[in-house]
Amino acid sequence: MKMTTEITHRYFEFSPKTGAYYYALIAADSKQAAINTYYHDISDRDDEPDADCKELTSAEAWDKCKSADDVEGELSIEEELEEFEGNGVILWPMELIQ
Repeated sequence: MKMTTEITHRYFEFSPKTGAYYYALIAADSKQAAINTYYHDISDRDDEPDADCKELTSAEAWDKCKSADDVEGELSIEEELEEFEGNGVILWPMELIQ
């Protein structure tokens, strides 16, 4: 499966390797926007004040999405692409990554 649509966001991965307590793959327009989303939707800044992230290429991020289990098994490829290209949290928690 290959991405064929235009990339509109940057992708940031939070993981224990980057000092984050929880795994998350976030689409955002900037690193700071990704960090803000992480603290707003995933973790608490008081519990984890210094989480950092690694920027991934769109291909790397798409590969992470493709390798994640669709827990409910309900997303079509079009829905996966739509979710991938939207702003916000794409993958979470770490158990979703193979």
